[in-house]
Amino acid sequence: MDNFGNYTLLETHVNDVHLDNAAIKEKHTLEADESNVSGKKAVCGFKASDAENLEAHVEIHLSSSSPRPAVKPKSLKTLSNMSNEATCMSCLVCGIQFNDIKKLNIHINGHFSVPNTPLSPDTCAMNNLDLICPVCTMIFHDAEFLQAHVNGHFSVPQTPVEELKDRKIAEEIELKGKHVKKLAEQREFETLQSEYGGIDDKNNYKKQSDKNLQKAVCKGQLSITAYYNNLADELECSAEEVDSGRSCTIGVLEKIKSYYTSAAQNVRCVWLCSTSSHYAASYGDRGWGCGYRNFQMLLSALAKNTTYKDLLFNGKMQIPSIEKIQQLIECAWQKEFDVEGCKQLDGGVVKTAKWIGATEIVAVLSSLKVKCQLIDFHHPTGANGTHPALFSWVKEYFHKPLSFKPPLYLQHHGHSRTIVGIEELQDASLRLLIFDPSTTKKQMQQFHSDIDDNLMRTLRRPLSAMKAKQYQIVAVVGTLSEHDYNESKLIRSDRVP
Repeated sequence: MDNFGNYTLLETHVNDVHLDNAAIKEKHTLEADESNVSGKKAVCGFKASDAENLEAHVEIHLSSSSPRPAVKPKSLKTLSNMSNEATCMSCLVCGIQFNDIKKLNIHINGHFSVPNTPLSPDTCAMNNLDLICPVCTMIFHDAEFLQAHVNGHFSVPQTPVEELKDRKIAEEIELKGKHVKKLAEQREFETLQSEYGGIDDKNNYKKQSDKNLQKAVCKGQLSITAYYNNLADELECSAEEVDSGRSCTIGVLEKIKSYYTSAAQNVRCVWLCSTSSHYAASYGDRGWGCGYRNFQMLLSALAKNTTYKDLLFNGKMQIPSIEKIQQLIECAWQKEFDVEGCKQLDGGVVKTAKWIGATEIVAVLSSLKVKCQLIDFHHPTGANGTHPALFSWVKEYFHKPLSFKPPLYLQHHGHSRTIVGIEELQDASLRLLIFDPSTTKKQMQQFHSDIDDNLMRTLRRPLSAMKAKQYQIVAVVGTLSEHDYNESKLIRSDRVP
């Protein structure tokens, strides 16, 4: 600091050079006209008896790089008083007291002149500085607001570590939910196996057939001659990929038409599909082959139509065996039809006892350029869990004035059947007419004799008898163009309602 021999020059220098701000000048102007003052005064009113002491005091105010304090000390003692008692000076910023002016000077400089020293909120507020959050660098102008904001970063609900824990917990809950769902599906599958006689898909079609044939012989249901005939039929079907027809019953619909013209009672009207044969479950597929057998019923009707006969059978009326249908399903998957269904069945069904459903039927027919409509009756629409919407849809389908009406493939929980017609009774109620693969060939052959109402109960299903939670129907509605062919690779359903 420059030395001034004259107090007036020192005062002028301080006011003009260091206190260049008008407001500060006004606040800190020397009171020259004060009376009863011995010695000279500094900018804050401090009195000194000589130049050296005044210079040391002013240095406190004018430390190089330190902002000028805006707060005056509560009390400043004159050197004359200090000479008679212990000197006690307070820091203008934090209030700490010092007995040595030089130590106080160094201390005050430490508040303002040390590089990269963070300022406290109180210090920033005192010097009109912005308050900056040390976590996110958001700027505040109020110390209390800043404090609350910083605390918010480290409170339990907002701590980043807690957020990570919450996310981890959510992921674990989701994984646990998927695991529980998978276990539930597995239990449901096992229940269905028990209910419908299903077996492990690792046991293939031939193994189950041989096992069931042996059981039938042991129970007296099958003679030794019939046993070997069945084995021979299986070998022939496997070689030629054509169903033997041993479980097939033909001509049932024709006999039913005669019944409605003469013996039917309380029936106002009936609508039937085009000619179709019944295929019953055999020893080899009993309990799991209903999907294949219903597909054979549908194909038996399509084979009698010129358009579908040429498209599906190369002009030959040959119904594929179960093993051939399995090959057709995998072929459709290879063409990228029903990719999701392929994943669900682990990409393979050939020589297994895996169940198939409506989507596999649609995939095969679509891959062969047959247009299908998949209708999803996803929840009951009537009282007591009934499905009047399904019955209305079926009536509308069969009521259409078409020359060819294929039967409908009906899928529901654990089983599938074929709808071959619908009755409307005198009270306007409806009854479905159904071919069920679980109905044996022996039972179906009774329709070749006289038909009465008691026998018709084998086929009739009123509204009260159809209470599954969901139903799906596959309807053949034409052929596919090249554009529609590619679009049909993704299986879509029409939901009703």
